[in-house]
Amino acid sequence: MRDQVDGVRRYYNRNTSWMLLFGQGRGEAVIHRPVWMAEKSSRREALHTIERLIADTLVIEDPTGRSDKQILDLGCGVGGSALWLAEHYGARVTGITVSPVQVQTAQQLAVRCGLSDRCRFQVADFNQLPEIKGITGAYAIESFSHGDEPRAFFSQVNRMLPIGGRLVVCDDFLSSDQSAPTVQREIWLSRFREGWHLRTLLRADQVLRIAAELGFQLIDSKNLTPYLKQTPLLFSLLQRLMGSTLRRTAWGSSMYGSSALQICQKNGWTEYLFLALEKR
Repeated sequence: MRDQVDGVRRYYNRNTSWMLLFGQGRGEAVIHRPVWMAEKSSRREALHTIERLIADTLVIEDPTGRSDKQILDLGCGVGGSALWLAEHYGARVTGITVSPVQVQTAQQLAVRCGLSDRCRFQVADFNQLPEIKGITGAYAIESFSHGDEPRAFFSQVNRMLPIGGRLVVCDDFLSSDQSAPTVQREIWLSRFREGWHLRTLLRADQVLRIAAELGFQLIDSKNLTPYLKQTPLLFSLLQRLMGSTLRRTAWGSSMYGSSALQICQKNGWTEYLFLALEKR
């Protein structure tokens, strides 16, 4: 477990700067992918589709009845999602990440945006959460799959939430297709896992079974895969060539994983899901 945490920490310490400069979330301080649910939405709007879905689930429809929303961001990156929720919905957000580089950047952005009173960030592992008081809801955007102990993840979040508190997990999952795996499928899934330092790439039903055992019930599920845009072919080929050639470098490894993910999505081997759960 510790080796995995250290690997993810190194991955983001080394890659965060170039992700913010050249990734799809550039300019918005987010590292996750844009979701084009509205036909004529801008890239900026698409980048915050997930935050709007989270706000609907954790702020607007919060069943705990607490007026002061205290939300936990599990794998907060540089705080873009937390700051957006604080600015647009008045939420208070505590963000955690295993990367000190990301925490430092997030804290600086919070000060720059005038939101340091509503958003705070700290180095922590979501499988070993520190005590954080008053949490009403939690979310994990493209971070759950980095962990290697899904039972610990749900157990720790359960400990933080009140009865009726909600958890959102938005991430990549193996396709629900139960057909026999092919050699090509396993090769590209392995490349995706390796490039992005993933340890929990499971089917949604497998994850939900674990969540149910640890006190959560599914209240909503959205398949966001149809709303993702494939990388243009020329750039995808460049990603694959450079990533496979420079896999030993931090950014080359990430590009290698990105190109593999494109192939997995195109072939229906993975799906990008928004899962909303509630603590019983």
